[in-house]
Amino acid sequence: KSTLKRFIADSDQMARIVNGRHFQRLSNLLKDPAVAASILHGGGLDAKNLRSIEPTILLNPPLDSAIMTEEIFGPLLPIITVKKIEDSIAFVRARPKPLAVYAFTDSAPLKRRIVEETSSGSVTFNDAVVQFGVDTLPFGGVGQSGFGQYHGKYSFEMFSHKKAVLRRGFLVEAMLRYPPWDEQKIAMMRHLFRYDYVRFIFTFLGLRR
Repeated sequence: KSTLKRFIADSDQMARIVNGRHFQRLSNLLKDPAVAASILHGGGLDAKNLRSIEPTILLNPPLDSAIMTEEIFGPLLPIITVKKIEDSIAFVRARPKPLAVYAFTDSAPLKRRIVEETSSGSVTFNDAVVQFGVDTLPFGGVGQSGFGQYHGKYSFEMFSHKKAVLRRGFLVEAMLRYPPWDEQKIAMMRHLFRYDYVRFIFTFLGLRR
């Protein structure tokens, strides 16, 4: 609360919601009685004052409420408490894959676990949002949070079609491809599909390995 007061001394310093439709959408998230009961700080709405919404902290709102199942895109911060770090990882894994995971910790083992045990578009430690401004990092979601990545060379690669071109000559024809099929041909094809080139050569030469 003291940090909010220091950053935003009065309402003139607060950014406004982009338009009336989104102001109403965010307002509706807070009007749910079960959600309103979880407001720890803030919750003020001022439609007349250029669509202003007070920065709001919510403690343990219902997990099935709209504010916990939709993307917020506003100054509303739900906080869900857990007993141990394993519970927080399980919480992330039990929901649609997020655009980003932000974790604040100095523990190297925990950082490794978060990277390895969760799936998201990106992971940022000890900060938030800044990865979007790093043009050497790909930015994008996974699953329900988006598809593909952009930024710098990643944008070029993502939006470029890579045409496959294969060229071969007329000198040698692999008769293995054509019938009649016998046990040797079938065995050789199996080895090829398994990328077992050593067994393929042995079978081709009529040898056993």
